This record gives sequence, C-alpha cells and structure tokens, in this order.
Amino acid sequence: MSQENVEIVRRVLDAFNRRDEEGMLADLHPEVEWVNPPDAVEPGIRSGHEEFAGAMQAVVDTFEDTHVEVHEAVDAGDQVVVVAKLRGRGRESGADFEVWLSYVFTFRDGKAARFEWFNSPTQAFEAAGLRE
Repeated sequence: MSQENVEIVRRVLDAFNRRDEEGMLADLHPEVEWVNPPDAVEPGIRSGHEEFAGAMQAVVDTFEDTHVEVHEAVDAGDQVVVVAKLRGRGRESGADFEVWLSYVFTFRDGKAARFEWFNSPTQAFEAAGLRE
C-alpha cells in the first residue's frame, strides 16, 4: 500500500500544479488536515476539504505561476516524505522565487489525511521518524 501512497501524493501535487481542486480533493480524506509551521504567514492547522482548498487558494492568490517540483518522495509506511522545490512569482511584487520545502503526508483509509509543511528536509524526515 505504501507505494500506492507515493503515487497518491504525486497525483495530489500534480493536481495542485494544474489548479485542479476537485482532482486534488479526490485523494484527500474528508477530515484532512493542512498543517503550516509556526513561522508560516498563516501558521496552524486547517481541517477538512473546504479549509484545505482554502489554504491552497491562499497560496494561489498570493503567488502566480506557483508550481511544486517533486525531487524525492520517500515511502515511510503510512507516511510519505516529500522534498520539493516551490517556484512562483509574488502577485504584488512580481518577484520570482524558488524555495526548497518538505512535506509529510500521513495516510488513513487509503487517502491522505494530513499534510504537514516543513522548511527543511531534516525536519520532515525527523517528523516521520526517519533520518535524512
């Protein structure tokens, strides 16, 4: 099942890149949590499809041409650790950006039930009980 989880994560992120909210939510548990780190612009936890979609929309509203480029997706049982590059441009500033981020997706009932965003791969791997 864990390789299937890696494929689900790739589908979710591909759907984000296409701005396909319906496609993204199809692979997310109805009680999915989006967890931002404490130093995020909007820290905290959003729960459920509606709030998850809202968090995704906030990213799209703040930045244009955002795209997640997966560099590594590591099977960790009921979790998948992702190392990715987020690229885009500030809507107001017009400034291009490129930042490395990491995510941990946790699965329940065959769907992604938790999405945690980390500022470094080390933090994500440690959160999943793995070493980088």
